Amino acid sequence: MENNNPWLRAEIAQWLREGIITDQQAQTLYARYPAFVAYKPKGDGAWGKVVFALLGVGVFGLGVILLFAYNWEGMHRYMKLAAIGLGILGAHGAALLMAKNEKSNPRMIESFHLLGTMLFGAGIWLIAQIYHFDAHYPDGFFLWCLAALSLAWALPSIAHAVLATILLLLWSGLETFEFGRHLPLATWILLLGLLPLAWMQRASSLLAVLLLALPLSYAFTVVGLGDRYLFALGLLLLGSYFALARIVSVSAYPESSGVFSLCGSLLWLPLIYVGTFTGLPSLSGMSELPGFGLLYILLPSLLVLVAWFVALVRKGSRPASLEQWLESGLVLFVLLLAVLPSLSGADLSGWSRVVFNLAFLAHALFYVYRGTEHLRSKLLSLGCVMLVLLAVARFTDLFESLLARSAIFLLLGLLLFVIGVRYSKQNTRRKLEKPRA
Repeated sequence: MENNNPWLRAEIAQWLREGIITDQQAQTLYARYPAFVAYKPKGDGAWGKVVFALLGVGVFGLGVILLFAYNWEGMHRYMKLAAIGLGILGAHGAALLMAKNEKSNPRMIESFHLLGTMLFGAGIWLIAQIYHFDAHYPDGFFLWCLAALSLAWALPSIAHAVLATILLLLWSGLETFEFGRHLPLATWILLLGLLPLAWMQRASSLLAVLLLALPLSYAFTVVGLGDRYLFALGLLLLGSYFALARIVSVSAYPESSGVFSLCGSLLWLPLIYVGTFTGLPSLSGMSELPGFGLLYILLPSLLVLVAWFVALVRKGSRPASLEQWLESGLVLFVLLLAVLPSLSGADLSGWSRVVFNLAFLAHALFYVYRGTEHLRSKLLSLGCVMLVLLAVARFTDLFESLLARSAIFLLLGLLLFVIGVRYSKQNTRRKLEKPRA
């Protein structure tokens, strides 16, 4: 017998949208004519083989390192050098031999190259220990980073690029906090040496790592100018991420738009929440900074202004819907009313706290609306958590009376209950409107 259930269910969904039948009648019809579920074969388990192969390579490499570490003191220094060199050459050589076989898994080849790079990094410290080098030890991390960066481009390898990013942050962090040297080289390597690789390879994971690393690297550069500049500069850099997300949405790599938005939100929202307590510190004294120091302060300001100007002027990147305008407007609200005016040196700590509180509340309500309207449970949960955090933060700030405090929490509980009911109704209706084949 021919199965007409998919056709009938599509008709029921259409009747529901046109208002011919009610939600309860649609549920009754769906129950009367259950859907035919086709059999879907399971995967062949190839990913499991890759995961276990990668774990095997990592455990094997760790075993080799521990074996030499156990006998390290009793080995002659030439034997030590031979062990280090053979380990590095063996790992990379095995990867090159595997690459000649067309059936070899690229992830396995990359894992062996990565093992060789890890052994190279260990070899830097071991050779320094053998010959008792008394050198500037952060340079070892920088040398290791250059090796990983070279292989990231030569292979190309996303894993090596991520390793290079981590080593670069470690090097610049040690230089900053151990030796008081604030070097901008790390930021420029991230921008010019790694970001183009992520773009060319369309590697969203690497792009996300770089976007999260850039504000931290830039903070290492400007922390020597004064801690009070870090908060405003962080907001400026992250504010430009949202504009760049709109710009790249119409580029050759439109998938990067979501990465820019996600990474920007991951850091933007915590900073806004912190700002509800502290506000923006006074940025007076900028005119007394040295030339390059003032340049490091003004570059993020220039970036955010140019990025948003391009995003709003270009027709393709300009917000097209009310939701997009609201999302962009919340970021511009903070930048134009608090962050950029603070660069004038005026004391805006009280006013900026008001702006941050309003912005955080608006973000929370916006996420709640989008979560319930589009049935995005994670976004809805984030909005609800933000509402609770804001209520807890303002628990002792604004209300002295216990009655007023209890009323606020009662209203918040009622609001969360209404949100849950609306989400449940939207979810039920969406299931009824969707044809079931």
